[in-house]
Amino acid sequence: MRNSFVVIGDRLVTVSPQTTTDLGRIADCARIAEQFYRAAECQQNTRPAFVTRAAGEVTISGASPLGSTMIVCAPTCSTAAVAKHVAACLAAGNTVELALFEPPCALLLVLLLILEDVLPESRFRVVSERTGWQITSANPTVVVLTETDAFLNDEPRVRFRDPASSSPTNELVNFYTRSSTVRVPAGRDSR
Repeated sequence: MRNSFVVIGDRLVTVSPQTTTDLGRIADCARIAEQFYRAAECQQNTRPAFVTRAAGEVTISGASPLGSTMIVCAPTCSTAAVAKHVAACLAAGNTVELALFEPPCALLLVLLLILEDVLPESRFRVVSERTGWQITSANPTVVVLTETDAFLNDEPRVRFRDPASSSPTNELVNFYTRSSTVRVPAGRDSR
């Protein structure tokens, strides 16, 4: 059997027969990958910010990305759980380094190949034994992902619990953001 090709936007992605022979799944993965990219680009522009002015100061409050994020996947994580968390993390505006401790199943492999092809390496990359476990970002926020939970490293009591796998995407996107406030002096320019 020859290689299969999937078109994503203006790119052609090659998938070998060893990856999977189910072209329907490949097409599903291509659509998921394109949605990831769109969600990540659109989400940052639609998150609300609140502006208040008091006592000669303007305060802008809202949500901001965690920044550089490493998602460490337990061996028991399903493709759906990994895909959902990667999509939410990207949608929140973060960069993602995904750590896998075992080779991914065929469907997850196709999804990861497509994401690596569609997104720049500075935005998404897979870290594994194959890549030498080399992390490119300095001080990433580490999220340990299991099938039903996600634990945030620098805040030991912060976790996202999803026993029914039915939580709305916004809740998961919010998990991958932090509250931020910027204060700016307000007054007349003295020039």
